[in-house]
Amino acid sequence: MNAPVWLGASGRVSRLVLARLRLRPILVARDPGADGICWDMDQPPPDLPQAAGRALFDFSGVTPRSGGDPGRNLLLARQAAVAARRWGAAHLFLTSSSSVVGATGPGGVDEARAHAPLGAYGRAMAAVERWADEAVHAVPVTVLRLGNVAGAGAPFDSAAAPGPVRLDRFANGQGPVRSYAGPAGLAKLVVTLTERVRAGQPLPRLLNVAGQRPTAMADILAHLGKPVDWTAAPAEAVACAVLDTTRLEALAPGCMGDGDAGALVADVMGARA
Repeated sequence: MNAPVWLGASGRVSRLVLARLRLRPILVARDPGADGICWDMDQPPPDLPQAAGRALFDFSGVTPRSGGDPGRNLLLARQAAVAARRWGAAHLFLTSSSSVVGATGPGGVDEARAHAPLGAYGRAMAAVERWADEAVHAVPVTVLRLGNVAGAGAPFDSAAAPGPVRLDRFANGQGPVRSYAGPAGLAKLVVTLTERVRAGQPLPRLLNVAGQRPTAMADILAHLGKPVDWTAAPAEAVACAVLDTTRLEALAPGCMGDGDAGALVADVMGARA
């Protein structure tokens, strides 16, 4: 199998997933390390003839934690498409976020759900999804709409600090519930998608990516051994942000796991090790 090309290889999510990936991709980043290709995405893409015919995964981007302008994500997606065309890639996979759908019910929302972002980051990623769907592309494009990536956000970040973790409690007596994507599941999905690209099989334009069931943040904290300091949820707090993964399960059954909190924690600990 031709290993894929990986943009944004030095990013936080990339490092977690690459630690679980059994393929050795061609790594491309501003600071890719000794084994990668250096590319500042504000500049034209370099020549990369070895990328021809391969799947190209773009994990670059500005996140809320980075403090940068989230509007840059659309510019970076466009640059990834320029690179895919120049390099002769067979398929481009862009990454988005469940933040584009805002608050949901516990049953989740599928890919047809209209965008309902609640913040600047969600609005920026919704712009990426609209552009990917509406623009004419020289290379086929699939957007991977990721749930919360385990190990790269709440509540894993707050659990790293000493003491109890503050968590909202909603009117139903429960805390926040989210769809999570674990590093190992993402690595398996990359392999599956790479195989489908190599085989010339069709792929959807948009794919929700998360475990089969949502996960309570309180359950993750329990498996991390962290006590919870419960606080009344403010009016703007989001109780549920859940993705329906029916389309994903048809494409890659069981790939992302069932959302079990203990399995997600073990996955993150393994990736960090």
